[in-house]
Amino acid sequence: MKTVFLAINSQYVHTLLAPRYLKANSPLEVEIIETNVNTQLSTLFAQLYSLKPDVVAISCYIFNIAFVDRLLQDVRLYLPKVKIILGGYEVAFDTDKYSGVADYIIKGEGDFVFGRLLQDIESGRGEYPKIIEAGQVDRLDDIVSPYDDEYASMGDTRILYMESSRGCPYRCSYCMSGGTKPRTFSLERTFDDYRKLMKYNPRQIKMVDRTFNFDVKRATEIFAWLIDNYGESNTNFHFEMAPELFDEEMFATLARAKKGLFQFEIGVQSFNSKTLSAVGRNANVERIASNLARLKAMGNIHIHTDLIAGLPHEDYDSFVKGFDRLYEMGGDCLQLGFLKVLKGSRLASEGEGYTVGTLPPYEIVSSPYLTYDQILQLKTCESALERYHNSGRFKTCIDFLIPKYYSPYAFFYSLGQYIATRRGEQTAISATAQCDLLWQDVYDNPPPILDDEQSKSDFFNRLEECIQTDFKLSGNARKWHRHDNKN
Repeated sequence: MKTVFLAINSQYVHTLLAPRYLKANSPLEVEIIETNVNTQLSTLFAQLYSLKPDVVAISCYIFNIAFVDRLLQDVRLYLPKVKIILGGYEVAFDTDKYSGVADYIIKGEGDFVFGRLLQDIESGRGEYPKIIEAGQVDRLDDIVSPYDDEYASMGDTRILYMESSRGCPYRCSYCMSGGTKPRTFSLERTFDDYRKLMKYNPRQIKMVDRTFNFDVKRATEIFAWLIDNYGESNTNFHFEMAPELFDEEMFATLARAKKGLFQFEIGVQSFNSKTLSAVGRNANVERIASNLARLKAMGNIHIHTDLIAGLPHEDYDSFVKGFDRLYEMGGDCLQLGFLKVLKGSRLASEGEGYTVGTLPPYEIVSSPYLTYDQILQLKTCESALERYHNSGRFKTCIDFLIPKYYSPYAFFYSLGQYIATRRGEQTAISATAQCDLLWQDVYDNPPPILDDEQSKSDFFNRLEECIQTDFKLSGNARKWHRHDNKN
């Protein structure tokens, strides 16, 4: 029996873990086709058809479900006898929709169920129902490690993913992991998995633990082990961290890491205490701010922070204040995200007054606290934030300009408006054009503090120097030349 698992990623650089777990723990052979949602459907289907599979398995998530929906139509039409196995959040909470196209839907952690199901299909016993409740695996060390040489060798061009725990102690109403029982792999197993991946010196290992430091002592031990064993490597280790859970021992351990070894994604989500309480994140806002400032002051860890627009009790003014506060803390990247009401989340069943898009990623259109017009304003800010701050290509310019404006948000919103006016919805803008847009926006709409002609002259001379610096640091061999009518 031939089983093909389609690993459908969001981008080429990503590598889904689920297919590898299920393959490693299956007694029968499974072939993985690595692909992504940018692949031509006809190309992928031709590849699949040529393999003449008996079983096709797919893990379905918010980022690939639209692609999967279209693909399944061809699979059912041209491979009518093939058995289709689906899993993942997108089908687990919408079984009525997918039970008509899938032969089996696995709900939960299918590490062991998947292999037994394949044996059942091969033997023709028919013991399994269409909807299989797999539940959670309690003893994670019983799961065979998925990190084989084939996967590890992909790390030179792609991001490798790994987990040391499952579940999350928090009960965030917007998250699929909210309230799931936290379980951990043993430290010995975790260190062994790291060794397997590090054999090929990958560029980045991204931990998928929902809250890596929920057990502070354990997380600190792992950080210390990585520093002692791979502290001089060129690999970057990425972790999702809860900012309020750092303690003195963790700070002391992290201080030993060389710059660039660790990267933290820190989901602040909001500085509004009422909002955090409403979504189940009863965190101390001041402790979060203090720990973020301390991490930034250390200077050796890349810090990626997240805010979510649209959460309960967070209106436009409250969100803007939170944005300015978080930006001024100096993180390397600030993701301005928008609330998504996910299938199966507590918010999906309890949230009232939300208008939500019907297609993935199920992003809100409006809420009781934000109008659609206000959301569009936030998206205008986000577009400039991504190009000029999160890209890391305009640090000199941004550091020079923002103190001249009323607030970071005011600067990025103004710049975003200007780009939208000049470029519309165009997404690909060259480095030279981005410099031109920045210069021309500031030149046409000078910061409010510039009063006299001399200060304006000095300001624009300095701005030109900053743009030249950033243009060069971004790897451009030529100088940037202004395209305006300034004398």
